[in-house]
Amino acid sequence: MADFIEYETDWGYYIDPSTFDMPKIHGKVPVGSVVLTKGRETLDTGVTVVVTEYWVARKGKVEEIDGKRAASEILAEQILKYMRSRGSYPPGVDKKKEYSNGNVDLEYAASDYDKFTIKLTSKTVGGNVLDFLDTLETAGRRKFNPTDNWRIETAKSGRASCRTCGAKIDKDTLRFGEPTYFQDHLTWKWHHFECMEEDLWGIPEEKLEGFSDLSDEEKATVKKRLWL
Repeated sequence: MADFIEYETDWGYYIDPSTFDMPKIHGKVPVGSVVLTKGRETLDTGVTVVVTEYWVARKGKVEEIDGKRAASEILAEQILKYMRSRGSYPPGVDKKKEYSNGNVDLEYAASDYDKFTIKLTSKTVGGNVLDFLDTLETAGRRKFNPTDNWRIETAKSGRASCRTCGAKIDKDTLRFGEPTYFQDHLTWKWHHFECMEEDLWGIPEEKLEGFSDLSDEEKATVKKRLWL
């Protein structure tokens, strides 16, 4: 069982090195985990962006590290350890690029917004990288765990277009709202339920605003297609 240390932040997540899930921080983090703290910054153009700082949980304290590249190097060691012990890819990890020298880049998608390039070489693997990867089983289905809450509701009109397929979203049909910010003001980019249900599979109920306001029939549909 992992050791935890106390850590408080207004907005942050940690990457669990045993599961590669990225839960929100609630007062403590496991030793060895990569920690991401978030904040919003308004650019001169008026656009608000999310900025991320990277940390690692050591015994006794959480230390800041030198950006995303340093975080990727720590994650590369943890991912390789997971692969060797489990004989499979961790959730959220897929092959990204192969090089003529035998090196391979993997992509680890910790969330929809936090993605890391994981570099594997013959030296780190201890042999041919592709041969090693060929011995691994594919990862299980990855649950969607967004940084910001999404929204689900029945469309109030037929004016909005789906940002996935471009077609109109009919009134009274289920739609997903993707969070976006302009000058610190939250707005939504709308998608057909059917266009995004695979991508949002497994989203925590507390991160899906509007679910409690749906009809019983609509709730049953959402539960069946997102959480079963």
